Amino acid sequence: MSKKNILLITSDQQCWDTIGALNSIIKTPNLDRLFKHGIAADRAYTVNPVCTPTRCSLLTGHYPSRHGCYTIGTNLPKDYPTIPEELNKAGYSTALLGKAHFQSCLAEDSFEAEPAIFNDEYFKNWQGPYYGFQKAKLIIGHTDQNMSRGMHYGHWLNEQGVESDKYFGNNAYEYFGTWELPEKYHPSRWVADETIQTVDETLAEGKPFFIWSSFQDPHNPCVVPEPWASMYDPDEMPLYDLTPGEWKDKPPFYESLMTGKGLDVSMGEKHWYCIGDSVNLKMDESKRRKIMALYYGMISLMDHHIGRILDKLEQENLLDETLIVFTSDHGDYMGNHGIWWKGLPSYDDAQKVPFLARIPGCETPGSINSSLMSVVDLGRTFLEFAEIPIPPGIQGKSQLNSFKNSHVSSREWVQVEFRPSESDFMQKTFVHKDYKAVFYNPDEYGELYNMKNDPHQLHNLWNDNTYAGIKNEMMHKMIQAEMEKDGELLIRTAPA
Repeated sequence: MSKKNILLITSDQQCWDTIGALNSIIKTPNLDRLFKHGIAADRAYTVNPVCTPTRCSLLTGHYPSRHGCYTIGTNLPKDYPTIPEELNKAGYSTALLGKAHFQSCLAEDSFEAEPAIFNDEYFKNWQGPYYGFQKAKLIIGHTDQNMSRGMHYGHWLNEQGVESDKYFGNNAYEYFGTWELPEKYHPSRWVADETIQTVDETLAEGKPFFIWSSFQDPHNPCVVPEPWASMYDPDEMPLYDLTPGEWKDKPPFYESLMTGKGLDVSMGEKHWYCIGDSVNLKMDESKRRKIMALYYGMISLMDHHIGRILDKLEQENLLDETLIVFTSDHGDYMGNHGIWWKGLPSYDDAQKVPFLARIPGCETPGSINSSLMSVVDLGRTFLEFAEIPIPPGIQGKSQLNSFKNSHVSSREWVQVEFRPSESDFMQKTFVHKDYKAVFYNPDEYGELYNMKNDPHQLHNLWNDNTYAGIKNEMMHKMIQAEMEKDGELLIRTAPA
């Protein structure tokens, strides 16, 4: 039996460049430990700029257009095939510790929503299985929101005697400040504790493990306990802003969103285009810098507890037989282009993710891989690392060679899907070489950017006749990519 362990560590809504490998301001000494012995990627993309679709793609190895969870508020079918199921069959011990979000957090009849998440007796006794994970210890929500004190984390708070109503109950999406919750009760501490305990359990079992340590931070509301709340000087924080007129050559909904007029595309009542209502025009510089300082503090606190997990693996001599990947479900605009949080439009701020991989036998430790990667690749990569046959339908590319050598590219394109409502409105982003093209349904407008010369996507080349050939090439490559996404085929059993 393989002794190759797999540890997937994810954050929630983290800017792609907020790791020490790519950012001289942020303090992430433990993520830097991964980088020192592995690689960082600076062109890694999500498959969808909101939570549930991407998390279900991490779970299944399928794009949202296949698994069906196209936006927040959808539910992955309970019998849908998953990566941990395949690992279970091969003798792995599997565990999900932290945030799942495979089901709606909005519907009253959902397992991951109120009131079910507050059934303390249930979570006292239930620990899985859940979507192929043999063990599940769960949390939902973000920081001090009311729903965050539910599920297994909420039960643990009750066991500790914490009066959770003193620290939770804020449902203001844009709130920020110092969190009075003692750090020893912070959810990042809890996720790390559960991970360390699960490592001990798998060692006792004598099995290789696949553990997904799923942290909630740094998703807003941006609150964090001391000393992390004061770790960063707001005056030293990067300040992002809107470039005047940058939306003028873009699809019309850009200006509608950025000027606070709402979305000018009909999406019906059930929509989730999901950007912050506060554009920079409503937020003074002091507020923006303070939010960024707290956001960085949230990441550094999370990094501290990731370090505790790495310490455990080192103590047990497991680092050299464990593939460790750190990434996030999607990015965060954090005020760039005048936008906050996630979702529409199509900037890299929301579509790219931080990405680190530490693989045994890395040939180029401490280097940056600038080739294209996608989070949908992780399912296939994990199975190949574990030497497990790839089941039919798995999408994505194996990134094992790119993890081992930062000079290796394992894919030519990435695609980001977004369908924020039950209407016909769809957005698909396609990145190939130096260009990004954005396609829409049912509208005929689009976007085209030279990402090498215009990394902030200020100049839309869609209607520039000089780039007509590039646009046609991107359309052709996009069609080929859709064909590639079919993945492995079933074996043909009929006579030849």
